[in-house]
Amino acid sequence: MNSQPSRKWGKVLFILVAVLTISSLLLSACAPSQGLEGGGGGGNSGGNGGGGGNGGGGNGGGGGNGGGGNAGGGGGGGGQNQGGSPSDPGTGDPTVQNPDGVVVRGSKQDGSDPCLDAGELPCGQGDHGKGNPVNGSLHANCRAAQGEVDPKCTPEDILPPPGNNPPKDPPTFVPPVLPPPPVVEVTPAPKVKVDDKGVASCPNWIMFHSFRSGNLDIFRLDGTEGVEGIEAINLSNGGSQDSRPSRSPNDEFVVFQSDRDGNVELYVTDNQGKSQTRLTNTQSNNINAMFGPDNQSVIYQSDRNGNWDIFLLNKETGEELQLTSDTSDDVNPFYSPDKNWITFQSNRTGSWNVFIFDISTGTEYQVTSFSTDVLFPSWSPDGKQLAFFINMSGTWDLYVSDVQGKGFKQITTGGDAQNATWSPEGDRLAYQVTYGENTDVFTFDLTSNQEYQLTDFGGVDSAPTWNCGGTDVSFTSNREGNPNIYSTWWQGGGDIYGITLSPATDKWSQWSPSKEPGSRGY
Repeated sequence: MNSQPSRKWGKVLFILVAVLTISSLLLSACAPSQGLEGGGGGGNSGGNGGGGGNGGGGNGGGGGNGGGGNAGGGGGGGGQNQGGSPSDPGTGDPTVQNPDGVVVRGSKQDGSDPCLDAGELPCGQGDHGKGNPVNGSLHANCRAAQGEVDPKCTPEDILPPPGNNPPKDPPTFVPPVLPPPPVVEVTPAPKVKVDDKGVASCPNWIMFHSFRSGNLDIFRLDGTEGVEGIEAINLSNGGSQDSRPSRSPNDEFVVFQSDRDGNVELYVTDNQGKSQTRLTNTQSNNINAMFGPDNQSVIYQSDRNGNWDIFLLNKETGEELQLTSDTSDDVNPFYSPDKNWITFQSNRTGSWNVFIFDISTGTEYQVTSFSTDVLFPSWSPDGKQLAFFINMSGTWDLYVSDVQGKGFKQITTGGDAQNATWSPEGDRLAYQVTYGENTDVFTFDLTSNQEYQLTDFGGVDSAPTWNCGGTDVSFTSNREGNPNIYSTWWQGGGDIYGITLSPATDKWSQWSPSKEPGSRGY
């Protein structure tokens, strides 16, 4: 008899709950979540913080491939796939993430304006870094959280506007001395192979510099130091200063520079350090070497002609080829994923600018043309982008552009950024930013326009490098006194664990086959 009224009330209650649920979802679309405050974050609430990524599981900070994996670096895994716990919601504490109390538009600090209007993301920056010049992770706003990607800049857009605290000598355009590149991308690097569980199947040993032998040598470590059976292997084995290594893409060889014979020359070693072979034999200095995609070609810079030029060497035949011959200096060569293309910087315009070189034709092209310096170009593994540093307004900021230098995107704002490294697939960057005496490590995801702060130690965390699967970032830190190598999940929010434990100085690590940037500076 009473079943009909009960059904009616049940239907009303169901409709009421549904309306409330839909309303809350609509409101939350523009409401900043805890994860937007840069906290550890769990699941998708991690937002733009160092959170759990895909629901705290799967490839996120929690279980599956994002979780413990070989946490602590046991055995040969070297601590890959390290992540945070899916049950750790993070603090989201503004006093921790925003110690200066800077108001960030679109965050909990500014609840009156929870969302920018559509299309208001500034050119090349989103809201990234502007709200909080101390911790770039506090860059989130509603538009970015909803997936709106900020527009890329033309070169004109990144010049500072007049009257806005301009530097003493405001940067301008200078006439280019070479034509622009004719290509928009080059052949990408092969994708990293993964097994049926989604774990990268590639050699996962780390390389680093150390003074543990009494002088600066290059070592290899398969796992985490302190674990039974894990011992560091001296690769360079020289009573000299050995540095700036580059691994061949097949991980069989390492090229490095050394002053063991007086001037700085290039040497190559096998991946077990059993033999070292001299590659260059001059009375000059040959530095900044990098292996090419073919595992045989090595590019480097040499001052044998009285200025710095770029050279190419075949490690098998010993044949050398001079690539650049301008009377100015051409330095910091970096291989693209295509063996026929490299990028480098040159001061032939009166300031340092970025150029690329077609090895197959011997033709040079100019990418940037600023009166201010553009430093340390690197080519993305997907072949489509270049990363470099520019000082437009008093600090060194990280930028990304297309290969032709037309579309600029500013990654960092404020502080001095340095040591940028590409993830294996080429859509993320790791780098360091220094404010005063403090240096921290960050990553930036170009597909989602999100930055993650990986470290918040009050000292120096620097020289990041990606592991071969792109799940972890390792870096140098003096957080426990002497410098050692540490690692953490690429979005932060997880445990930071030590890889090296030597009382000697260990620094400037390298996982994936690329050029080691840590020992290069301004």
